[in-house]
Amino acid sequence: MRPGWPPGCFARTVPVIAALVFALAAPASGAEKALWGPAALPDGRSAFALYDELGIDTLQMSVSWADVATSRPASPTDPSDPAYRWPADVTAAASEAIAHEIRLSLLVSNAPPWANGNRPSTYAPTNPRDYADFLTAAARRYPAVRRWMIWGEPNRDDRFQPNAQNDPAGPRTYALLLDAAYAALKAQSPNNKVIGANTWTSGTVKPPDFLRHMRLPGGRPPRLDWFGHNPFPFRRPNLAEGPLPGGFRDISDTDTLSREVRRAYGRLVPLWLSEYTIQSEHGSIVFATFVSRAAQAQYLTRGYAIGDELGSAVAGVGWLALLDEPPAADSANWGLLTYGLRRKPAFAAMVRAPSERLRPTVRLARSATRAMVRGPGLAVRVLPRRSGQLTVELRKGARRRARVRFRGVAGRTRTVRLRAAVGRGPYTVKLRMARSSTVSRSVDIR
Repeated sequence: MRPGWPPGCFARTVPVIAALVFALAAPASGAEKALWGPAALPDGRSAFALYDELGIDTLQMSVSWADVATSRPASPTDPSDPAYRWPADVTAAASEAIAHEIRLSLLVSNAPPWANGNRPSTYAPTNPRDYADFLTAAARRYPAVRRWMIWGEPNRDDRFQPNAQNDPAGPRTYALLLDAAYAALKAQSPNNKVIGANTWTSGTVKPPDFLRHMRLPGGRPPRLDWFGHNPFPFRRPNLAEGPLPGGFRDISDTDTLSREVRRAYGRLVPLWLSEYTIQSEHGSIVFATFVSRAAQAQYLTRGYAIGDELGSAVAGVGWLALLDEPPAADSANWGLLTYGLRRKPAFAAMVRAPSERLRPTVRLARSATRAMVRGPGLAVRVLPRRSGQLTVELRKGARRRARVRFRGVAGRTRTVRLRAAVGRGPYTVKLRMARSSTVSRSVDIR
């Protein structure tokens, strides 16, 4: 058992038509259904037909700074500088993703020797500006990419240095890197989403401690849009479970981590749950925990449901990965498919998981009178993106006050009315549909 792991967990390394103002659905988007995967399958075919079938919103890939820039570029912010050798798979994915209306998220890590004093690539660059310049070049190389993950699992000493057990040096070094990256990426486009922290369930510095120590010299936290975290599960996903002791944060602790990040930043910062997975059949050199194929599908279903349940607190949930590793005694069977492209139960579970791209567009009044809701009813206009059964509810806290079920037709707007005897105050309209992330809208009844 690796020191610092919780008991029982083993690892080896690790228009509402009314004379009112309507609110459009777009501002509060659902959690993106993300997935780590390749541009091409082992047999050479494009993987994007599978991504369409799975209904994913975002494909996640990585870029190694050390591999792209083996020598110092003369013009570091220019993607055409001769020193740069951009990865062909990422370039292909960036082009194909556009045609399939799939977002691409890139994780950028690993410092080249010329940037970190000739040390291993896990060591932070001596000057954070060098990393920021590379991100500028990458953003110019891939202008359609809008999700940027700043390093991966920097709370682990085998992924980021300096790092020592429960020591603030690593988080503080990372804070400088993240803040410089934020400035560089926002200078390229204000639409870039900068995903910081990207912590792991466990680590040399546990996630709550990493968050607490992740401060700039003046004491403020580094800038970011979303807080990244890889919530590898140590138990069946269930938000009702209490936090794991010792500072661990797995998928069942997502609500706890969200509150901790909110306190640290003084505002709601959505979580980007980049790597969520459980292996099937056997453990591996990466992670010893595993379950049956059927249980793997159940873990997937529940993990994405948690992201959907927490609404605006979660920006996305990403599964690792599309494919199992090539068969070997210690290979990681975390895929939706075997390496030989046979579908596992997790594939069908991923198809059913809620997708932001399939969310219906919803319009309803920001406010309504009690008489209107009691009489003609609160009108809700729904434009489905796919055909299927929909459920629209009016809720006061956890209590349902009205519900309408109907079959929607893709591309065809329908108005439904929620009627109920209600009091004054804030209410919520919720819309649920299979394969769609939940739509939740607030309405004030006066």
